[in-house]
This record gives sequence, structure tokens and C-alpha cells, in this order.
Amino acid sequence: MIVYGVMTVCALVVVFADQQVPRKMRPIPVFRDSPPAGLTLPNNATAIRENIVDTFSCENRIYGYYADVDNDCQIFHVCMPQNRGAIRWSFICPESTVFNQATFVCTWENDSIPCEESEQYYGLNEEFGKEEPQEPEGTENPQSPEEATYNPEEYPPNNEVPVTPFYGNTRGRGKKNRGGKSYSSEGTTKFPSSTENNDE
Repeated sequence: MIVYGVMTVCALVVVFADQQVPRKMRPIPVFRDSPPAGLTLPNNATAIRENIVDTFSCENRIYGYYADVDNDCQIFHVCMPQNRGAIRWSFICPESTVFNQATFVCTWENDSIPCEESEQYYGLNEEFGKEEPQEPEGTENPQSPEEATYNPEEYPPNNEVPVTPFYGNTRGRGKKNRGGKSYSSEGTTKFPSSTENNDE
């Protein structure tokens, strides 16, 4: 039990220590259990594509999603670079769809870029993990304080706003509140609205 607690504390220290290291200087994780060589597709993959070839390599590729042009983009791969080599996970798109390298999803073939042009879009993987530059402080609300003040001329006068009396919680009790006291609508003032004709 003590060993478990020590391991947990060590793991937390490692996690918090990694967050303080700049992103570019963090070590690339090494997975001890590498997936088996070759494509690891579902058993029914050949029902979607009969002649599957295993020619795609993740060597010298950054982390990202890659359409497999040799398989007519019906298969795509996720590459994870390692200290030695890379790990590749392979997936097959549902029947009648292809992997669209421009959008990173499986789409109908006529909605996708041409498969042979997919390699031109591999550079989009560089956008993964990219952080947007933060705006300098003070630019969140560009409106000056003078413009943000209340101007009563922009709002209608109170006598033009219709008033609806509130009778409290009236669930199934009509105009009675929970205490059983009734309220009548007598004595409430009706203000003329701006849409009523006052000439009558």
C-alpha cells in the first residue's frame, strides 16, 4: 500500500514537472508496447477494400493523420514519432467513403479532394497543437468608456413598456400563491403602449 502511494506521488511530480517545461523541449513519449508490425485493421476490412497494400511508412513524419494514396485513400494512418522510429495506427473508412486529407475525416468521394492530391495537404498536420497568439491585454473591449456609458435616450420611457403583473408560483392554483392568498387584477395600472392608437 505504501509503494502505491509513493508511485502516485512520483507520477504527480512528473506530470507537474512536464507542464513547466516548454512544449518544444518536452521529450517524445516512448511506448513500451508497440503495436504489431503491419496494418491492424478490423477483420471485415477486406469487405470494404479487397486488395489492401501495406506500403505507407510513418518514418520522418510529424504527428498527424495521413491518407494512404496507395489504397486510394480508403485507409488512413495516424503517425506518432518516437525517439527511435515511429508508431502507426491504421484505420479504414466506411464503405463508399475516402479519407479527405484537407478535412481529416472520411467523406463521400465526390465531396473529397482528389486522392492523388492528398500528399499536398500533409502539411496541415503542422497545425495540430499549435497555439493561437494571445491578444495583448486591453484589446478585449475596444469600446472607450465614454461609448459604454448609459444613454437614456436609447431606451423607451417606462410608460411605453407593457407591465404584466406577477402572481407568484401559480402551478395549478390560478392567481393564488403558495400561502393561499388571492390577488386580483383590480388596481393594476395599464400603461398605453406605443403601438396603441391614442386618437380614439
